[in-house]
Amino acid sequence: MEPLLGVKVGCLFSLLVLTLVCGLFPICFKWFQTATGRHRRVLSLLSCTSAGIFLGVGFMHMTAEALEGIESEIQKLVIQVSSRVAELQGCEARMMNRTRESNEERGKIMKPRTQEEQQGR
Repeated sequence: MEPLLGVKVGCLFSLLVLTLVCGLFPICFKWFQTATGRHRRVLSLLSCTSAGIFLGVGFMHMTAEALEGIESEIQKLVIQVSSRVAELQGCEARMMNRTRESNEERGKIMKPRTQEEQQGR
């Protein structure tokens, strides 16, 4: 057995024992069996803490697996975005050009006057 595998098995076993001890802890004390008022709040706080620990461990586990293949996905995204930027710029230039032409036709934009028009005024 490799040393790393032995450490993993040892941690797994110790985590199991610790979970069982902490889970059975309330059964051993009468204080927890007659929970009223303040005792109920303490039990609620302990329950919320354990739920938070379980959620945290679960998310950390999923995060580690998600980060394994994220580098290739980022590279794919960068290639897609860079090809789309050129298309977007082309569409934007065409739209601005059509807007300018449309406004010139309607007379909303004044065309620059020639020198003859300026002198005739």
